[in-house]
Amino acid sequence: MPFNTISRSLLDNWLSAEDPKPDDIYRDVISKMSVRMRLTVIDVSAEKPEDWELRPVRQTRLSTRILNLDALFKAGRFAYFKDQEYLNTSVIPQYRQVLDKRQPMMDTVDTKLLGIRISYDRILLPEKSKARPSWLVTCTYGRFMASAPAHNLSLNNIDETILLHVMAGETAKEIAAHTNLSHRTVEHRLERLRKQVGARTLPQLVSMLIVAGFGRSINFSSDGRLTDDS
Repeated sequence: MPFNTISRSLLDNWLSAEDPKPDDIYRDVISKMSVRMRLTVIDVSAEKPEDWELRPVRQTRLSTRILNLDALFKAGRFAYFKDQEYLNTSVIPQYRQVLDKRQPMMDTVDTKLLGIRISYDRILLPEKSKARPSWLVTCTYGRFMASAPAHNLSLNNIDETILLHVMAGETAKEIAAHTNLSHRTVEHRLERLRKQVGARTLPQLVSMLIVAGFGRSINFSSDGRLTDDS
């Protein structure tokens, strides 16, 4: 399901309840979230941001050789997060704004995480009943692919998932097993993607993606469930 639909459902749930709990907001959308979406409850009851806590509800289940997001955004206090500059520039100021206004916020974040450029859409929904909220629900939709040679790539959800597994060092057979696609489908799509960017070999394609870093200028033509078509 597209992120704008997920966001609208979360916001509707927040608006329709007088005093919703976090689970009331996200319960009916968890099963509809795509592999690029993450949902977390943030405990902001402590006065200092370093004592705020991440409580992951739904991880992306995707990682690459250079950025394991699920391991990075694990449960724990902000003080233990590996990239404090990222928190201080792209997270804490926005959380404070939502807490002060006690209103939801949607934005797009373009920043760096551990030196790697990332971009994602985000919705933040605070606790409603208290003068100062004690928690936030945040859902993000990340675009975790290289920004170049993005101008030559047109990816759907299947293509992106396959490339993420390739960048994690998996073979075509391993990717087929993990994604419920046929071995032939995986090989066919990898060959097509390699030709799109002009890479002579699969290792060269991976190298081009890694060197390029992460951005959001790839054209994602679909965000649906994986299907075994070629």
